[in-house]
Amino acid sequence: MASSSFTTHLGLCNWDASDRPKRADFVSDNNILDNAVGGHIANTTMHLTAAEKEKALEPYVTVIYAGSGTDDRVVATGFAPKLVMVYKKNAAPVMYENGAMTVNSACAAYGHGGSAGVSLSSSGFVVRQQSTASDGMRFSLNESGCQYVAAVFR
Repeated sequence: MASSSFTTHLGLCNWDASDRPKRADFVSDNNILDNAVGGHIANTTMHLTAAEKEKALEPYVTVIYAGSGTDDRVVATGFAPKLVMVYKKNAAPVMYENGAMTVNSACAAYGHGGSAGVSLSSSGFVVRQQSTASDGMRFSLNESGCQYVAAVFR
């Protein structure tokens, strides 16, 4: 005789002492378990994907780069940032020099834009370096010989 009683939640065989287990019972139980556990594991509304886990465990990275002096420079992060904040080490965020404001820090946020000195890209961010001021302002986010730090949020 097959199982005469079953578990409450999954309906698995719960044999009494007088029952005679059959192979079909084990196959049925295995299928029930596989469907229940496999469906649970595959449920992406209950579980985080690998990318979501990475974002949760490491929501931001710090990038340090040396300025190259080029006008526009792409700084690769390997992901599309949602927010980036860049600043020149050992410099005030904004300085007045030679009749213009020199901007040494900037930020940009996905969907909200940012300063003209930094923008987001699909795999990092772009910083701007200007040798001359435009409208009384000059961006200095890639000056040759200077170091920069960026907090980049996923």
